Amino acid sequence: MTTQKKSVRFEEMMEKLRECAEKIDSEDTSLEESIALYEQCVTYHRQCTEILARARQRVEIYRPETGEIAEFGEEQ
Repeated sequence: MTTQKKSVRFEEMMEKLRECAEKIDSEDTSLEESIALYEQCVTYHRQCTEILARARQRVEIYRPETGEIAEFGEEQ
């Protein structure tokens, strides 16, 4: 259940990031509002990056030729 909760949180952050980017692109958005939205985008991006980093640390790769389980990114 924890994994599902993290992926939902990631998806929510990505959606907020998309929404902010769309608002920034809008011609109706003032400069001040665009700057505030940009700052929110940076926060959402940072949160997404942290979630992905934690997920990457949890990934393990099974190597059938050796029968070993290795961490993601380890040399073969």
